[in-house]
Amino acid sequence: MEKLLTLLNTISPMSNSLIYHLHANVKPSNFSRGEYILKEGEICQHVYFLESGLIRIFDQHDEKENTSWILKEGDIFISVASFFRQQPTDENIVALEDCNCWGINYRQLQKTCESFEEFNVHRQIITERYYCRYRDRNKVLNRPPKERYNYLVQQESELLCRVPIHVFPSYLNIPRSTFYDLRSNYHINRKNEN
Repeated sequence: MEKLLTLLNTISPMSNSLIYHLHANVKPSNFSRGEYILKEGEICQHVYFLESGLIRIFDQHDEKENTSWILKEGDIFISVASFFRQQPTDENIVALEDCNCWGINYRQLQKTCESFEEFNVHRQIITERYYCRYRDRNKVLNRPPKERYNYLVQQESELLCRVPIHVFPSYLNIPRSTFYDLRSNYHINRKNEN
């Protein structure tokens, strides 16, 4: 939990009473690789801090997957609309690696914000950061497929070693065959440059 407290303290220093409250209400959760943390149709009851591991958030329409997020240690994750509206989700959250998380449920989070006005600063800044990340990701997805692939290789290269290869076409929102062509061409061009 120390990594979570460090993150929150870098956003805004917390009072001892808030730290004590978080210790009492934020609970550890562990998920095994391949385990569903949330399934379509369920209501997202928890917000999690990912201490270690990797998760994927995706939806499925007409047997086509759309991966909206791949998040790693140090990230916070929820199914946004489901959590804030407390309604069934159309998303799935699955562990891509064994994950150690710290979570707080919806009711406890609301109570924390009501009881500790200072915590609303943390909530606001975290929400703003993820909104901006989502916007930046959508900008990348509006680029041509080759630029999307290049962005993945240049900006998120760590994922190439950790995420199953079949996930990337849905993460980049390109057909599977296009992804494999781009991947082959990229490696051929890299080999010719050396």
